[in-house]
Amino acid sequence: MDTETTNPEVSEDIEVDDDDDDEEEPITAKKVLDTLRQAWLNERFAPEILLHQTDMLDLMLGQVSHMEENVKQLPTNDFRGIIHRMELERIKYIISSYLRCRLAKIENFTDFILAQEATRDEKLLSDGELAYATSYLKMNKNHFQQIVLQHIPTLKDDYAQNMARPNEMSHIFLVANKDVPSVIVGVNDEEVDLQVGSRHIMPYKLAADLLKSGDVQLI
Repeated sequence: MDTETTNPEVSEDIEVDDDDDDEEEPITAKKVLDTLRQAWLNERFAPEILLHQTDMLDLMLGQVSHMEENVKQLPTNDFRGIIHRMELERIKYIISSYLRCRLAKIENFTDFILAQEATRDEKLLSDGELAYATSYLKMNKNHFQQIVLQHIPTLKDDYAQNMARPNEMSHIFLVANKDVPSVIVGVNDEEVDLQVGSRHIMPYKLAADLLKSGDVQLI
């Protein structure tokens, strides 16, 4: 999916507000889409919630609106319109699937995510996600209190201690973006040297830091 080649009317560069005095090269629509696509794949395959990509989402949504306006100007029987609409639907699918995946994690691991978020300097949730998670947790606790806890008070401590959390030892497939020596890939401290483009399977927990630093990506 290349927004620069499939839709010549989409702007080639996207302006990004930057408070720093240093001039930044404009980010292309293709770069935004590639970043968002990989964020979507990483989010789908990682058991825990990852850093939100709100800035990229906002940029891509702006491009989608721009592309939709361009398509409306094409004649109804123009074949280019069909191609552009197909491209738009693919982009919209990536965006909606990415957001649904994050929403599912928030709903499944609300207590755990909010507890972890409170201890982080860099927040993984966007402002909107944080507000939703807080509201969702409050609603669930009120419901659980009315249905169960008020009748069985001894469950209160168990509820707090046994909050649902992602399985960090679930296995994931990854591809190396750069050479990384001496990576532990097994519970027996087995080590391998990752080479650019090499593919591996290992427990997520052993690759989490590499994923967050961009050294690897999930597939």
